[in-house]
Amino acid sequence: MELAVQFRREGAMPLIGIGVVAGLFAAMFGIGGGVVIVPLLLLVTQLTPRRAAATSLATLILTSLIGVVRYSGTGHINWQAAALIGAPAVIGVLIGIRLQKRISAEWLVLGFGLFLLLIGLRLIVGV
Repeated sequence: MELAVQFRREGAMPLIGIGVVAGLFAAMFGIGGGVVIVPLLLLVTQLTPRRAAATSLATLILTSLIGVVRYSGTGHINWQAAALIGAPAVIGVLIGIRLQKRISAEWLVLGFGLFLLLIGLRLIVGV
């Protein structure tokens, strides 16, 4: 209901903009959901952290499917690595959903922000 209220109030343009940015980042850098969509949903639509994360995961169905279809003919996909990462990732998602229910929204946002900060510093410094 929260997203529906926000959607009616602001229209589709903010969500479409988030989608375009996420798609560009997904294609160029292999990122999108957690690093692009979640922060933008938090900032632009004021969704709760839990709802932003869940919405982001739902968008991955479309973006990953199109990405796989487009990249499959180029030989750039390492299918063995994808399977070895993807199967345990399912377990991680199930554990993460359970953990997320036990952590306050404030701590989720703080932890996520610190994670992004550390990743950004690592990329800048190259350490």
